[in-house]
Amino acid sequence: MIRWLPLLLLPLAGCVDEPGPDPCEEMCVAAEALYGGCLTDWGLDWAAAGYQDGDDFLDACDTWAWEMRLLEEAAGESGAVDDTCEAREASFVDGPCEAFTDTPWSDFPWVPEDTGATG
Repeated sequence: MIRWLPLLLLPLAGCVDEPGPDPCEEMCVAAEALYGGCLTDWGLDWAAAGYQDGDDFLDACDTWAWEMRLLEEAAGESGAVDDTCEAREASFVDGPCEAFTDTPWSDFPWVPEDTGATG
């Protein structure tokens, strides 16, 4: 009986929800690609933007997401940072440079005044 137990549990393995990709990590990758391309178009490099290179930018973006999630949790909120990351990623993929440069990075996504939402 014990030998067959793993085979009996195998169908249950498919029932476990695997977490999907981190929306903020995907946003950061899209932001790095867009902003890096914009810098090149403008004849600039990452140093002109205050970063050593694209990896340094990714580290800063990941830190932004981590900090926002901590602040969101402390404010008793949930989900706004991930929603913001998803929306920003969509605007960054094949977007114009303004999609990045007009992004309000210092706004708190869970605060209605900072998102443009009402209520």
